[in-house]
Amino acid sequence: MAMAVAMARTGVVGCRAAHTQLYEVLKVDKSATPAQLKTAYRNLAKDYHPDVSSHPDAQARFVELSSAYEVLIDPEMRAVYDETGERGINSREGKRRGAAQEVWESWAEFKPFKRKTRKGDARSSAAARSGSDYTPENGESVWGSEAQNGDIVEYPLSDAIKAQHQDDRLRGVGLVVSRNIDRGDKDKLSLENLALVEIEPLYREPDSNVWRADPMEGAAFASLPDLRILRTEFNRVTDEWVILDELSHGCDSPSYAEEIIL
Repeated sequence: MAMAVAMARTGVVGCRAAHTQLYEVLKVDKSATPAQLKTAYRNLAKDYHPDVSSHPDAQARFVELSSAYEVLIDPEMRAVYDETGERGINSREGKRRGAAQEVWESWAEFKPFKRKTRKGDARSSAAARSGSDYTPENGESVWGSEAQNGDIVEYPLSDAIKAQHQDDRLRGVGLVVSRNIDRGDKDKLSLENLALVEIEPLYREPDSNVWRADPMEGAAFASLPDLRILRTEFNRVTDEWVILDELSHGCDSPSYAEEIIL
């Protein structure tokens, strides 16, 4: 479905060269390198991410960008698209759940909340809890406790994210921004969905303990019992966290080339 949206929005006509639509969505040449694709995606996503864009079509445009990026960043899928175009991608799309598609299908579980407000509220909570005076439990990080909005947590990575990065990570670090258990209509949710939380992924530079919001990743979703709450110090001015606990085995930041995170 997302791929069909991407194709429709490009306004392709019969005289246009075949199999270039997704490159045009990202405004890159067909010879673009993976680093160039990531840079182009990041720059465009900053303009159309629903958290920061006032454009009325921001969400659809962001999904379009993410769908194009998912295909072109995957060498196998890119080769199929270059050879067969939309037809080849559509024949495989049902078997492949990309990161953007997974994010936006899960996002429906959190409506009608506004994401920008939730993230701002989560940061206010993080600022209130920041520092050594805030200890989730006896001064130690906590496994399986009921994480609150504003907590920094370890969370299990989805299969789609693990396949995308292929860096042997099992868990990521992120900010809890919303919990289904706080919804006004929580009585209508299944037990599985009731435990679902939305997480804003964080990343850090190599050899740094300063964590920031990851501009390359969409929202992540996990279950409350699978989270580990981490003690942190939060700088509200710079929007940065320092984690005071040791991370678990298999938990770390994704690695990006220097030219990607600008």
